[in-house]
Amino acid sequence: MNLELFLETRTVHALGWALFDSLWQISAISLLLFVALKALRNAAANTRYLLCVFALALSVILPAGTFIQLSSSYHASPDSPGSSRSTILPANHRDGKPQGPFFESDPPFVSGEYYPAANSFVERVSSSLAKYLPEIFPFAVAFWFVGIAFFSIRVGGGLFQLRRFTSDQGVPVECAWRVNFLSLCERLGVRRNAKLVSSEIVETPIATGVLRPVILVPVALFLQMNPRELEMIIAHELVHIRRYDTLVNILQSFIESVLFYHPAVWWISAQTRREREFAADDAVMKFYDGSHVTYAKALANLEEIRVSADRQTPRFAAAANGGNLMQRIQKILKLKTEENRANSAWSAGLAFVFASAVLLTLFSVNSSSYVNADAKPGGRKLAVGFVSIPPLDRTDKPMKDGEATMRKLIHSLKKYDVPATGFLQGGMVSDGEKLLPGRAEIARMWIDAGFEVGLGGFKHIWLYNTPVDEFIANIEKSERVTKLLLGDMGFPPRYFSYPYLNTGKSAEDRAKVEAWLASRGYTPVKYTFDNQEWMYSYAYDMARNARDPNAAREIREAYLAYMSKMFDHYEAYSSEMFGRDIAQTMVLTPSGLTADTADELFEMARKRGYSFISINEAQQDPAYKTAENFYREAGISWFERWTMAKGEKLRDEPAVDQNILSIWNERKAKGK
Repeated sequence: MNLELFLETRTVHALGWALFDSLWQISAISLLLFVALKALRNAAANTRYLLCVFALALSVILPAGTFIQLSSSYHASPDSPGSSRSTILPANHRDGKPQGPFFESDPPFVSGEYYPAANSFVERVSSSLAKYLPEIFPFAVAFWFVGIAFFSIRVGGGLFQLRRFTSDQGVPVECAWRVNFLSLCERLGVRRNAKLVSSEIVETPIATGVLRPVILVPVALFLQMNPRELEMIIAHELVHIRRYDTLVNILQSFIESVLFYHPAVWWISAQTRREREFAADDAVMKFYDGSHVTYAKALANLEEIRVSADRQTPRFAAAANGGNLMQRIQKILKLKTEENRANSAWSAGLAFVFASAVLLTLFSVNSSSYVNADAKPGGRKLAVGFVSIPPLDRTDKPMKDGEATMRKLIHSLKKYDVPATGFLQGGMVSDGEKLLPGRAEIARMWIDAGFEVGLGGFKHIWLYNTPVDEFIANIEKSERVTKLLLGDMGFPPRYFSYPYLNTGKSAEDRAKVEAWLASRGYTPVKYTFDNQEWMYSYAYDMARNARDPNAAREIREAYLAYMSKMFDHYEAYSSEMFGRDIAQTMVLTPSGLTADTADELFEMARKRGYSFISINEAQQDPAYKTAENFYREAGISWFERWTMAKGEKLRDEPAVDQNILSIWNERKAKGK
């Protein structure tokens, strides 16, 4: 049967009437669901979820039932009650044969003899519909089939993507996580043989599979998230598996494809997904009794990581960061704003402001110190400079997650209100003639975020080993790149950072360089807080590239312990030399380690009484006018320079961890 004949069949007319009836049927279902959800706003999330699932199922059942009934009526005898549809469905019979466009040989339903007399308004409308709707049914049904095909391709693409995720072998999780995962499965009552896999192709944890479920967790999350928070996120995925939410989600997507034409279906489906996440959250909260704050922060941190990666989770997977994140966090923290509205717009706005204020307060502090009365800013001040932007892998390999590293670092800087300066190394964003698009865009993220850009060299070279004219030419080349990158954005550079903190081998060389800098309006930065963070960053990047989360975690902990000792070290210098806490300047590199520990490091400084200031403000401190005359091959902090200029003994500097030093020495031995 060709398409033209098919469009003339009784099946098309039955489908047409079923689609027409579905418009009011599904609208009525959605209205009833809306009223029910309002009435049951305080009911258990699982009850609301089941109600949404029932409404979605009913949206399919009623149109399908209508189609079956109408199809049967076309085959019924003329005298049977089911052989007519009053004035809406013309089903008069002549000589025992259905009349109308069911067969090509029959006349169309246009003659008034087939319709009862229309006496009332309703009857007149019904009669008109019965006359004219069948004429457009073939086109409506054809459009419906085309729509189903389009949305089915969409669903198929999503399922193919999930298949690609599950077929990827991923990276085995460490033994401790495997043991913990099996324990979680047992305690949560997950009877199926679920599997936990770390993957590089997903950016947020997802649960997929029905018979053989798999939870995919990004490799980076084992390094970026607190273990307790990550465990709760994995528990959320296990709840989805236990409830067969993945199967329901797939069926839901097929329903959306079949009923794509009705806006109410999309609304019901959205409510279903929303309530499903609430129900899973409730199950996690019951399992982790009293840990609602930790879980709320886990969700916020997960969303932050997902946004920084700028990727989307497939609709057909159950993901921990699904649903409306703000509403989920409000429910977790029991901020029931709807209950406090008092039916007025004013009180609703007040509730929203209150909820936002609480959430802002919650997520502006470290996860380990939700309430921290000791964290009061004191009189100490600290400026931070990053050498060199954009971020780089310290092992000299191409940095795969440079954009994510920059986003994470920027987020932490804004979170702690750190007005940092990033010193641009021109050779990292340009080949000398033109900007390198990818690296330049990462550097522009720093500028777009409103942070100041300082000037570094085109190449990161030592003044001690470089002729002065060549060193100045290297700076000038970087200056051109910096101005090209800045364009009309941001402030023009004001500060220059000596590579490796090395100021040359003679006063004459340094004077020439600084005279050139002064002629261009640049001031050299004097760093009081030097450190060996770059050694730890090298070891950390080695661990990340080797996909060794245990080693990476140990390096982070060792680095933070080392930096705590360095704070003690330079605070002692300040006290002994000036009898007060001077405004200090700290040098760091925008490495993966720095980004992953930024919150902890800045929180450490805050707890020690530091407030964060700009380099410009820090160097207004009179201490920076102290004379020094250090001209050697090394690069050291200005506290050490000032101490040596006075002829005093240097303090013993905290040692770098032996295993970190060994890793660095291995690199040196290889001649890298």
